[in-house]
Amino acid sequence: MTESTKLKYIDNGDETVSDTRHGIMWMKNDTWLELGRLITWHDSLELARKKNEEKFAGHSNWRIPSASEAKYLFDAESSNTDVEGCEIHIDPIFPPGCGFSTWTSQTRGAKAAMSYDFRSDYEYWLAKENDGFPSAVRLVRSESEEEEDPEFIRIENKGDGTLIDHKTGLQWKADDSYMDLDKWVTWEEAKTYIVELNRQRFAGYEDWRMPTRKEAQSIYDPANPVTDNYGDTIFLIKGFPAGGGQTSWTKTLHRTERGTAIRFHFYNGDYKWNPMGLRSHGVRAVRTLKKDS
Repeated sequence: MTESTKLKYIDNGDETVSDTRHGIMWMKNDTWLELGRLITWHDSLELARKKNEEKFAGHSNWRIPSASEAKYLFDAESSNTDVEGCEIHIDPIFPPGCGFSTWTSQTRGAKAAMSYDFRSDYEYWLAKENDGFPSAVRLVRSESEEEEDPEFIRIENKGDGTLIDHKTGLQWKADDSYMDLDKWVTWEEAKTYIVELNRQRFAGYEDWRMPTRKEAQSIYDPANPVTDNYGDTIFLIKGFPAGGGQTSWTKTLHRTERGTAIRFHFYNGDYKWNPMGLRSHGVRAVRTLKKDS
C-alpha cells in the first residue's frame, strides 16, 4: 500500500477515531476493551442502542459496521495486538488488547451473521447467538449522515398503504413488489408492476414510478435493521414495514451499456449495474409529492 492510498486516521480525543478517507468514525475501543468479554451479534445491536441512547461522543447514530466497513480497518502493513497477544492488522491508533474480529451487519437468514477477522483479512458466517469465535464488535457511524432532531417525524404513515418522507418530499408505497407479488422480477416486470399501480390509481394516484438510485439510497438507514422476506436483515429508515425484498430495481440506466440498470441493495447500502433481464427481489414504487398532495 502506497502512502497516497494508506488510510488516514484522526484521534478525536473523545474515544473515537475518524477515517478521513471513507468518511466514517469508529469507537476507539471495541467491546473486548469496553466489556472484557465475548459478545453475540444480538448483544452488538443492544450495545449500539445503548450508545445512541447515551449519545456517546455526542452522537446518536452508532451501529454495527457493514462488511465493507470492517474490511476498511484491515491494513496488512499495520501491526497491533489482540487480547491474546497475537498480531492483528489494524492501525496502532486503536489501542492493543482488543478482539481479533468484529461482527458485521451482513446477515444470512434469521440465524447467521458475518464476522470479519483482522488477523488474516478473512470473513466467515456464524450463528448470531455465538459468543465464542467472534470476540468483539467495533461500532461505527457515518460522519456525513445528518443526525435529525428527535422531535422531527420523518416518515408519516398515511394509512392507505403509503408513507410520506417529509425530509425528501417523496411518497413511497409501504410494501414493495415482492410483498405484493411474492416473486422476484426483472426490470421490465418491475416496470409492468408500476404501470399496473397507476392503472388501478393506487392510493388515488397515477404517477407512481421506479425510484432513482439516489432516492432508493435515501431510505437506507444502516442504524435501523428490519427483517426481510427471508428473515435476513436489511436496513430501512424507521416507518417502513418488515418483510420486503433485499434489493430494488431503479430507473437509473447506464448511459452506454444498453439494457443495464442499477439495483440498490438494502442489506448493505451498495448498488450495482445489472442486466435488466436479471431478476431482483423487487421494486419500491415512489412518487414525488405535489404541493396539493
